Amino acid sequence: MAKDRALRSKLPTFLGYGSGDFALNLFWQGTGFYLFYFFTNVLGLSGSIVGTIFLIASLWDAISDPMMGYIADRTKSRLGPYRPYLLFGSIPLSASFILLFSPMEMSSEAHLIAYASGALLLFRTAYTVVSIPYSALGARVTRNFDGRTRLAGIRMYFGFLGGVCVSFTAKTLQENFDDATAFGLMGLFAGIIAVVVLVACTFLSKESANPINRHSAPKSGKEGLVAIFHNRPFLLIVGGISLVTVATNTVGQTILYYFESHIGDRSSGNTAIIIMSGAPLLTIPFWSVLTLKIGKKTAWILGSIIGTIGLAVLYSAAVHAPFVAYLGVTITVIGLSAYAVIFWSILPDTIEYGYHLSGLKSESLLIGIASSFQKVSIGLSAYIAGHLLDLTGYIPATPTSAETTDGIRDIFTLIPMMALLASGVLMLFYPITAKSHAALVEDLQKREK
Repeated sequence: MAKDRALRSKLPTFLGYGSGDFALNLFWQGTGFYLFYFFTNVLGLSGSIVGTIFLIASLWDAISDPMMGYIADRTKSRLGPYRPYLLFGSIPLSASFILLFSPMEMSSEAHLIAYASGALLLFRTAYTVVSIPYSALGARVTRNFDGRTRLAGIRMYFGFLGGVCVSFTAKTLQENFDDATAFGLMGLFAGIIAVVVLVACTFLSKESANPINRHSAPKSGKEGLVAIFHNRPFLLIVGGISLVTVATNTVGQTILYYFESHIGDRSSGNTAIIIMSGAPLLTIPFWSVLTLKIGKKTAWILGSIIGTIGLAVLYSAAVHAPFVAYLGVTITVIGLSAYAVIFWSILPDTIEYGYHLSGLKSESLLIGIASSFQKVSIGLSAYIAGHLLDLTGYIPATPTSAETTDGIRDIFTLIPMMALLASGVLMLFYPITAKSHAALVEDLQKREK
């Protein structure tokens, strides 16, 4: 009962912290669902070129994310090490997102490629500067094993609200304007809202006063990296979330192509995106409660199974069968929404596991490394999907042949299915339980005294 009262007393801080993910998901979902399509169908670049641009940006993330984590861990300010980046990074991040969806008239394809590449690299850098410290801040809001599941649920609920907001805005704008204008207005809307929310999040979030959280960072990046390679639970969840990221981003990047070709109506694809963004608002509370009952590892594996079933339904959906496709999307997102809760609940546990093992604790560096693997997975999935899209013979704004339709369906479903199943298998070996974590934290607290 005392533990429950303590968690309820932190609810305002949980809500304040969670609001930041609303802003970040205006950007994350906006780029995840629409940017690949914007680059091919508005800017007119081929799928293979767009995939390569995404891969290059992701390789940059693999460097910049851990670098940002290293910097943030060593930042000292009145607002702590992490919150200054939310406050001062909000405007540059929003401006880069607006630029990303601004259609440009270029004299040659080379100039267009340079613009798209530069804008994406700028956005990814600005996103890293804000998102890595934001995620690291979550590890300091609460150290309670179940409290982290609740915090992750609140954070993801706000995140998917942001996804619904940007996808509903995009759908409404596309129904009333041409694509170039619609996407430009979407970027402007999301950018303005995000600045307001991130500034509010900065001052509403509060860090725990737990002494473990004040432990100094590793003396060198090399020292921290050596410790990471001995942290087996961390490596397992990084591998698991990387596979999940391949699945979710392949679905997100190709969903409009699937509905345009297989179902015959791109507008229904926008409806499907709203389902993918909105359904988690119902399923996240379900996964939060279920995870508390069955454990994080079991819930992760269950999410993999459900997501695979949904993708199988989408694979088997007949051409021009929107109802079956909507059903498949709904089942898929029920499975995928499990990771939204579990990953951000489980990641801090692995950080403390590593701290217990090595005596070194570096939230931002670990989160930066986890994020870099996710970003590389995004780039690889886009690179593969883009080249496969070209191989299917897809040409924007032209009718698709049966072979092209089947090829897009295979990209949209089979690659994510294999990735989700592999992720579930990997997590069979995850060792941390609620009991072992409680003992670990107790031992850490004794060390600090």
